[in-house]
Amino acid sequence: MELSEKLDLVVVVIANLLNLILSLIFLNRVFGRVEWEHRLGYGTLIMIFPLTIVALANLAGGRGWAFWILPLVMVAYLVVEFVLDYWLQFNFRQTAWLGPYLLLYYLALFAMIGYAFLVGKPYGFITLITYFLNLAATFFSYSRVGHAA
Repeated sequence: MELSEKLDLVVVVIANLLNLILSLIFLNRVFGRVEWEHRLGYGTLIMIFPLTIVALANLAGGRGWAFWILPLVMVAYLVVEFVLDYWLQFNFRQTAWLGPYLLLYYLALFAMIGYAFLVGKPYGFITLITYFLNLAATFFSYSRVGHAA
């Protein structure tokens, strides 16, 4: 297996882990488990490091723009998440900042789906399934507690 194939698998695994962890975050929000929600959030934030490494390796390896830009979209979202929720602890979900935040959130998730499809259709469909699980958990959470955090 070539290095580029290994890097691609890392991104696909991270994309699916993120969808599953985010689903758990939304479910914990519904049940008022703020501490678990916060701890699971750290599980998403650590993905900044491998995604950045993969993006830089893909760029250095001369791979097409999508192989380094798409992971960086998720990195950008995770950095914003860290700054707003963990560093500043800013309750932006009740402000006009929610719109741009959600735009970046969904762009990042779509970027991961796109990357997975670039790697191969089976990977793309698996990632799409975990995305829809995440979407269902999001809808369930929003219907119960709104944009609480």
